[in-house]
Amino acid sequence: MKKSRYSIRKIVVLAIFLAISVVVSYVESFIPIPIPGVKLGLANVIILVLLYDDTIGNAFLVLIMRIFLVGLIRGSLFTPTWFMSLSGGMFAFVAMLIFSRIPLFSSIGTSVMGSISHCIGQIIVAICMLSSLGLLYYLPWIMLLSLGTGIMSGFLAILIRKRYKEIILGNDLGHN
Repeated sequence: MKKSRYSIRKIVVLAIFLAISVVVSYVESFIPIPIPGVKLGLANVIILVLLYDDTIGNAFLVLIMRIFLVGLIRGSLFTPTWFMSLSGGMFAFVAMLIFSRIPLFSSIGTSVMGSISHCIGQIIVAICMLSSLGLLYYLPWIMLLSLGTGIMSGFLAILIRKRYKEIILGNDLGHN
């Protein structure tokens, strides 16, 4: 019998992270932000934690599954807003992957770069769908907001990473 590279504990941890990211993503859609289409992006905290403390593949798996599940829950799967979410998520993932590997960048810097990249990805898809370069005027405003949300998400990732190492990885339980 072929041995799986995933233990039951690892599958449970990833399922918990996925569930948290889905719930956070769904709930934050009800938080009013003065600029249409802008969200806090708190679900990306989970992706940051996984990028730093797990594997790239697991981080990507949780991201893609979250985008699909939230699309199903909202009834927006394969709609223009879903494609904007997917493209934003992909741009953010690539940016966070790159910047998480540069020692100069902390979780906060990586999060800010991911947040800005998310905005760029969404605007590119919106421009393609609407055939309007006028949406570029919207970009500086959402990028400005993304600085604050990126800083907040990065800070939360630092706090969660500390607890993740202590609890999930078993450092405070006497496990390896």
